Amino acid sequence: MRKILLSAIYLFASVLTFAQTNPVKVTDFFDDFEIKPYNGNVMDTVYNTGNDVVLPVFMRFKLKGPFGSGNFTMVPQKSFARILFELTNGFDYTPHSNAIDLSGNEWRPMTGSLYSPYVVVNLTLYKEYLGSGKLKTHFKSDYDAVNNSWNPGIVAVAKSTRNITVINVPNFIGPSQLCGEATYTIERPSAITLENATGIATLTALGNNQWKVTKIGSNSGTVQLVSTSGGKRYTKSITVGTLPPRISGPQTVTSNNSYTYSVYKSDPNSTLSIEAYAGPGMPYTLNVVGNQITLNTNSIGGNVRDYYIQLKATETNSCGTSIQTVYSVRFRGGDGPIN
Repeated sequence: MRKILLSAIYLFASVLTFAQTNPVKVTDFFDDFEIKPYNGNVMDTVYNTGNDVVLPVFMRFKLKGPFGSGNFTMVPQKSFARILFELTNGFDYTPHSNAIDLSGNEWRPMTGSLYSPYVVVNLTLYKEYLGSGKLKTHFKSDYDAVNNSWNPGIVAVAKSTRNITVINVPNFIGPSQLCGEATYTIERPSAITLENATGIATLTALGNNQWKVTKIGSNSGTVQLVSTSGGKRYTKSITVGTLPPRISGPQTVTSNNSYTYSVYKSDPNSTLSIEAYAGPGMPYTLNVVGNQITLNTNSIGGNVRDYYIQLKATETNSCGTSIQTVYSVRFRGGDGPIN
């Protein structure tokens, strides 16, 4: 009698377990899995700046029949999916920490639909393995409908994939100014060139992601170290030598007026030297205060020859003294002729 009772309990337990599962193979239930950009953001191009890339995506599954009909009345219990990122070299890894539980309510399709709702899945593309490749989906159920057991389950691969292109963003390491020469290390480099450098500086490849920029003679200027990646230009501006200052103000003046000129340093840490002198008997005066020059003109006849006034300035920093900036001002006599 006890043996019969135990058999009955076993039979009941077996029937209960079976009733709590959907005895349909996942390959007969799920038709495909789709991955698309989250919230309209572009996901197909990822920029590698040397950090992990957090990439939220939308994911949904497609059924092989309308939900609520035939064998499609419930998602097979213990159904899981994993997104894999497969690099072009064949290496792949899982960019999310936990398996995706497909039996949760957020995945439940509406009756009559072939698709589940879109669900956000947060992926992390790790910097150590960041390269172009594709996202693909593996799915399985821990319940083996063929052998009516919970292990080992059945694993399948979805048909749909999503290509990801990774563009390496270069990082320039080196000084923004050089006096003679300087070495630059470029992380994640591509094609390297030096632009606006004619007569100013040269570029030499040293290997091991390093390049040397060398000043030519006594010339100075601003050059651009350029790395082109994925059709985009990434640049680092380099000041070669000491740049001259800039003078701003009116270049034509007339009698009985006052004018102010400003001298602007190229390097905020440099020292200015300004030359602004009026010779004896000149019908104008010049006064320098700080980085400003004041020009006061007196009355001169309308038919006299124009005066040409020169304002001069140089700039000195750790690289030496710049070439002289010469700013010419024409002092016209009334409405007289321009000579």
